[in-house]
Amino acid sequence: MAVVVVLALVSGVVMRGAILRAAGVGSTSGFYLVVGASSSLGFQPTGIPHHNGARTDHGYANDVLALEAAKGVDLTMRQVGCPGETVVSMLGAGDHCYTLPNRQMLAATAFLRAHASDVGVVTIDLGFNDVRPCLTTPIVDVACAEAGLAGVRADIAPVLRELRAAAGPHVHFVGVLYGDPFLADYLRRESSPAQAALTLRIMSELNATLAAAYAAHNIPSANVPGAFESDNQAPSRLPDGRVVPVDVARACALTWMCHTYPWGPDDHPDDAGYRVIAGAIVAKLPSVW
Repeated sequence: MAVVVVLALVSGVVMRGAILRAAGVGSTSGFYLVVGASSSLGFQPTGIPHHNGARTDHGYANDVLALEAAKGVDLTMRQVGCPGETVVSMLGAGDHCYTLPNRQMLAATAFLRAHASDVGVVTIDLGFNDVRPCLTTPIVDVACAEAGLAGVRADIAPVLRELRAAAGPHVHFVGVLYGDPFLADYLRRESSPAQAALTLRIMSELNATLAAAYAAHNIPSANVPGAFESDNQAPSRLPDGRVVPVDVARACALTWMCHTYPWGPDDHPDDAGYRVIAGAIVAKLPSVW
C-alpha cells in the first residue's frame, strides 16, 4: 500500500507543479548536483543477459526534480556520478568514468565553484559500494565489510569537507542513507535468515557511520532505511503467499533483488524504490524556498 501511495504522490505533484508554473506561483530556480555511484544515475537492469544495467531517467534524482517542481522550485540537474564509485575512490584513486587527473570529486567541486552564487541542492550518495562486494558473496564476508567500513570512516569526512568548501552559501546538502536490498537473501541463501540479519547489521553500521559524519558537517540525512522499513520484523505476506518479515517484503518490492535472471537478483532500486528514496530526500529540503 505504501508503494501505491508514493506512486500516486509523484504523479500528483507533477500535475500540481505544472499548474503552479502556469499560474506563475512562487517559482525558484536553482541547480541540483547529484554526487554518487550508479543509483545516483538511476541505474536499473536491462533484462539483457550478461549485461549489468544502464542508467535511466526514472531514478531518484528525476523524482526529486518532479517533487520540487510541485513546490515551484525549478531545478536544473547535473549528474556527475560513476557506477562503482566508493568513498575511498572519490579522494584520488579515480574511477572508470573519468580520465585521471579528472575524477568525480573534481567535476563536482568545479561545478560548485562555478555556481557559487546560485541556489542549489547537492545529494551525496556514497558508501554503499565500499561494503557491497562483501555482501554479494555466497556467505557474507564480515572481514571484508569491516575493512570497507573502516575506509568509509577514514574518508567520508574529507569528501564532505571538500564539497562543503566548494559550495556557495545558498546550497542545501542532503546525505543519502541506504535501505538494505540484501535482506532479500532471506529467501535464497543457505542459512538465509541469519545471512540476511548479518547484512542488516553491516548496513546499519554503514548508515550510522554516514549519519554521524553528515551531522558533524551540518548535513541532514535522508532516512532511506526508515522509508524502506529495513528493520521492521513484523510478519508480512509476499504476492506468492509466503510469510516473511516486512523488511524482506519491502526489499523485494523496492529493488530488483527478488527478480529472476536476467532481470535479477540486482540490488538497484526499481522505479518504486527510487520514488521512495526521492521522498526521503525531499523531506530534508526546505518546504518553502
